[in-house]
Amino acid sequence: MTAPAPHTVLFLHAYPFSGAMWSGQRAALEGAGLNVLAPHLPGFGGREGAITSLADTVRDLLAELPDVPLAVVGLSMGGYLALELLAQAPDRFARVVLADTSAQPDDGEKRESREGQAERVLGEGKDFIVEAAREEHSPATFERILPMIEIASPEGIAGALRAMAARPDYRDTLRGLQVPLLVLVGEEDTLTPPELAQEMAELGHGELRVIPDAAHLSNLDAPEAFNAALLDFLR
Repeated sequence: MTAPAPHTVLFLHAYPFSGAMWSGQRAALEGAGLNVLAPHLPGFGGREGAITSLADTVRDLLAELPDVPLAVVGLSMGGYLALELLAQAPDRFARVVLADTSAQPDDGEKRESREGQAERVLGEGKDFIVEAAREEHSPATFERILPMIEIASPEGIAGALRAMAARPDYRDTLRGLQVPLLVLVGEEDTLTPPELAQEMAELGHGELRVIPDAAHLSNLDAPEAFNAALLDFLR
């Protein structure tokens, strides 16, 4: 598979954070002469509103994107959005990077868990999400993401949880992919572990890179290794 190297890269962030989670990648890519787009999604980064579905969010994104060759980089929920972009508009993208994510839909237990979290955040607020993040991430990564959780609205978090729970199976989308694919995953990612990354790489005939000493937010846990793999692929 060959395609012109894109000069503009769209970054899509993980729940419950914001486009600010990509600041380290923005600096590295802009330093290499690439343009970077890292939009805040509805309900995150101070943006009003809430995600109603992945499909609706992607339709809105597509209407805003410049008409130039693009690469898309999606991590966690951002990976689901990247896959939905590929399902709706595969010809818009010249490179694809999926990080710490999955092409599989949620099973019934996971959907129920997300719905329970959505109801809880609307009823109780975000304190339980902050504590879960504190336990899940390293102290350095937690310090980076805490301000992003604090600025996210409860409605935005609930909307994202419900949209993720309702997402379809994207494995056929990967099977039909016609552009280069890079799959990145933290070696210690327990939420979307390396075996799921391996499946995506195989389905999309892409390259898999496992990031040492990184968990689910591999771009924050090991930014130098993440950026090196990203720049190598995009150039």
